Amino acid sequence: MEKFKLTLVMLLWGSIGIFTRNIELSPVVLAFLRAIISLPILTIIIFLKKSYNNIVFKDIFIYILSGAMIGLAWAALFFGYKNTNVSLAIVIYNMCPVYVMMLSPLILKERLSKLQVTIIGISFTGLIFVIGLITLDHQHLSGILFSGASGILYATIVIMNRKFNSKMDHNLSTLVQMAAATFVLIPFVLMEGGLNNLIRLDIKSCVFVLVLGTIHTGIAYNLYFSVYSKLSSMEIASYSYLEPAFGIILSMLILHETMTIQQMVGVVLILGSTYFGEYMRSLKTIRTIE
Repeated sequence: MEKFKLTLVMLLWGSIGIFTRNIELSPVVLAFLRAIISLPILTIIIFLKKSYNNIVFKDIFIYILSGAMIGLAWAALFFGYKNTNVSLAIVIYNMCPVYVMMLSPLILKERLSKLQVTIIGISFTGLIFVIGLITLDHQHLSGILFSGASGILYATIVIMNRKFNSKMDHNLSTLVQMAAATFVLIPFVLMEGGLNNLIRLDIKSCVFVLVLGTIHTGIAYNLYFSVYSKLSSMEIASYSYLEPAFGIILSMLILHETMTIQQMVGVVLILGSTYFGEYMRSLKTIRTIE
């Protein structure tokens, strides 16, 4: 049952690019609405589970900071989805483990191993395979850069979580993060004219926005964290690779995007090398515990 839940979450998150393409709102407004709509859902879950008893005040600032970064990361990723192929944006964003390896020496003062250097090299070779055959006009290039920026922001959040390792309840910490994401995006939303565009939204887009905030965010995060303590870190890492797989498949089936053989090889190089890196890190952790 836990693995089914995790698979469902990966399917939901993998489909976000499809939803984004079908909503006529700017990436910033869309990210703002995703965060703010999730707040009542997460609040209800917290009160039902009485998670409010597990608040750790000394860690609040960390979650405010990471939540602000999540809001910016969402906006950047949505910009990527709208300005380049969804499948391409997904692949670039999902180089997050590589970005973590590259940032760890700077933030955590960790030394890169020969294996990590090799994985970084293979992943960027794969990236060249993926984007090398695309005509990089201004729109595609901006979509690629923003997708990469989103992945780097998420990588920074991962490193922060490693460094501070808070014990606060996951639903409660997610609520703090979503509130922070909402507030950090408000100035950008106001600069774009507020929420005036909502008036012109059709019913389909309104439904998609509500689904994105409630199911893809509030409910999906709760499902994800409900299995977090019941599965091993390696199992969770393994299932996380279903997200880009589902995203690429759905973009092909629904948006009719195509990938060449060379691009598919690039995807395999990126996801395969990062998965191997996660597997080796898991083995090292197990040996350390033993």
